[in-house]
Amino acid sequence: MSRMTRFTSQEVEAIGQGRKFLQDQSEWLCSACGEVSVRTYLRETRRANRPALINYTWCAACRRMTESSGPMPPGLIISDQWREVDPVAWAEFDTSLSKLFARLDRLWQDGVLPQSFSWTR
Repeated sequence: MSRMTRFTSQEVEAIGQGRKFLQDQSEWLCSACGEVSVRTYLRETRRANRPALINYTWCAACRRMTESSGPMPPGLIISDQWREVDPVAWAEFDTSLSKLFARLDRLWQDGVLPQSFSWTR
């Protein structure tokens, strides 16, 4: 399991430019290594007793990552197959970032990820 390092702020900005992740969850170009290996996983959570969202974005090739959190957008529904395939592991969630990204990569390779999204009104 290789160690994850963080994207620089410039790399994060370049990765996010023009990207409409909620419409297209395929892998995209990594601004750090040039490979089409950037993936994203969104996790629902609660912060201050309110719905929140954690975003994990990483490159499967160069092992760089970034994470962010914020309020859950109203009406967003995340279809998370990981939760259905392995509810115990999903509930435990990994405390080690290296383990987390290794697990997410396996789920991606097995076709469990990427997630899909829809909106309610």
